[in-house]
Amino acid sequence: MMMAKTKSENENVLVIIPKPHNVVGDTETTVSVNGKIYQIMYDVPVEVPKNVAEVIEQSRELQAKIAEITEECIMKPGKRAIAEL
Repeated sequence: MMMAKTKSENENVLVIIPKPHNVVGDTETTVSVNGKIYQIMYDVPVEVPKNVAEVIEQSRELQAKIAEITEECIMKPGKRAIAEL
């Protein structure tokens, strides 16, 4: 059974995806939601459907959590420094 989309589901929102410091050469990123692929340029304000913006935000949150966990593992007390290896 297919549900009709409500007005709020059809709304577009403005997003800006900053270019990651470790990305060289690429000017855009790809976001895929429900089989649709969106190519979004870095550092450019772009209007996207609300569900695409939600995926982008979830990705940002996950990347921040990964960075936090990675930092905790690297700086763990008692772990040998790279210089000591």
